[in-house]
Amino acid sequence: MQCDSNPVRQGSDRTLETRPTTCSCCGSDISREIARGRDYIYQASDVYLSLVTCERCEHIYLNPQPTISSLPVMYPSNYGTFSSKFRGGYNLLAVIKNKVNFRRFKAVAGVLAKGMRILDVGCGNGELLRALATVRPDLELYGLDWHFPATTREELEAVGIHLVEGTLEDAALPENFFDRILMYQLVEHLWEPRIGLAKLATTLRPGGVIAIETPDTDGYDRHLFPKGTWGGYYVPRHLNLYNFERLAKLLGETGFEIVHQKSLPAPVIWCYSLQAALQERYGPKTWTARLFDLQNIAALAGFTLLDMAAIGIGLKSSNQQTVARKPVSD
Repeated sequence: MQCDSNPVRQGSDRTLETRPTTCSCCGSDISREIARGRDYIYQASDVYLSLVTCERCEHIYLNPQPTISSLPVMYPSNYGTFSSKFRGGYNLLAVIKNKVNFRRFKAVAGVLAKGMRILDVGCGNGELLRALATVRPDLELYGLDWHFPATTREELEAVGIHLVEGTLEDAALPENFFDRILMYQLVEHLWEPRIGLAKLATTLRPGGVIAIETPDTDGYDRHLFPKGTWGGYYVPRHLNLYNFERLAKLLGETGFEIVHQKSLPAPVIWCYSLQAALQERYGPKTWTARLFDLQNIAALAGFTLLDMAAIGIGLKSSNQQTVARKPVSD
C-alpha cells in the first residue's frame, strides 16, 4: 500500500507530519486497508489515516504514521497522562485508577526485595511510581517518558523517583540493571517496537519480569465499531496493534519468554469507541459523545462489568495483559 507524505495543518503553527511505513513485525510493504480513523479524542487532526493489516503476517498498524517531530501535536499539554485532573487526590476517578493499576502491578511483580529497581516505561505523570514510593520507599524507582512537564518532574524527583526523558528507542539504558519493567498502554505507541523491546530485554536482569498491557485486536467489541471508530485504534497515537499470538511472537524474538497472557476489562476503550462512533454520526461537538467522557465513573463501571462477564464466558476483551521473563542463562 503506497502512502504519500501527508502534512496535516493544525491552525497556523501546528502540523502533523506523516510518512509511509512498512510492517514493524516482518518488514513487508504489502498491506491492505481495514479501517480509516481520525483523532476523535483530542482533535489534533481532522484528517483520516489508514489502519492496515500486513498481507504476510497479519500485523495491524497505522500507515502512514506520524513522524517523531509530530510528538507535541500527538500528545498536547492536556493529554490524559500529563493532565492534573488524572492525578490522585484530585478526584475519585484518579484514586480508583491508581488503586487498580497498583493492584495489577502487585499481582504480576512477585516478591520485591529491598533495593530492587523498577522501571515504568511511558509513566506519564508518574502516579503508579508515586504510589510505589509511598508504600515501598526501599525500592529504586525509574520512570521513562518522552517529555516531563516541569511541575511533574519536580514532584517526582522530590520523592526520589529517577526520570529518563526521551523515546524508548533512543533512551540510554544500562545493561542488566532493572528487576521489573512495567509497560502499561505503551507498546502500541512505539514506532520501532522490535528495537524498543530488544532494548528492554537488554536492560532487564536475567530472571527479571516485564508486564505489558495493550489493546487486543481480537477483542469481541472491535467489529462492533465500523469506519475506524474502535477505541483501540486511537488514531494517530496507536501505531502498532497486537493480539495474543503476535505479541507473544514479537516478545520471543526480542529476548523474552512468556509467563502468561490474559484479557482484562477495557472500559476506556469502550468509552473511546462510543465517543468516536457518535462523532462520526452527529459531528465532533455532539453532547452525546460527552456522555462517555472518562470522568463518567458510572460508564466506566458498567463497561468493566460487561467485559468481566464476557471474559467469564471465554471471550477476549480489547485489553490484554502479557507477562514475560528474561531467561536466566545456564
